[in-house]
Amino acid sequence: MSTPEPITTGGVESGRCREVLERAFEYLDGEMAELDCAQLQAHLEECASCLAQLAEDEQLKQAIREGCPCEPAPQALRAKILVQITEVSVTAR
Repeated sequence: MSTPEPITTGGVESGRCREVLERAFEYLDGEMAELDCAQLQAHLEECASCLAQLAEDEQLKQAIREGCPCEPAPQALRAKILVQITEVSVTAR
């Protein structure tokens, strides 16, 4: 998996908004680097449109969490995934 580009603070407003919205779930999932998170939060303080979209995305995530109970994957599927991860790891070396 590639590392996402940092959020820029300059440029055309629509470009910044697009970048923020493309990375919304990374932010909501707590997977964003600290500096990028701070830059995204600064943008949200200034952009009501992005803030509203982020709120909708959070509501969507909440609805999915509530509507889709966690069930463990079948053991055969888990084993198959682990084999593929191992193969990718060995091939990448």
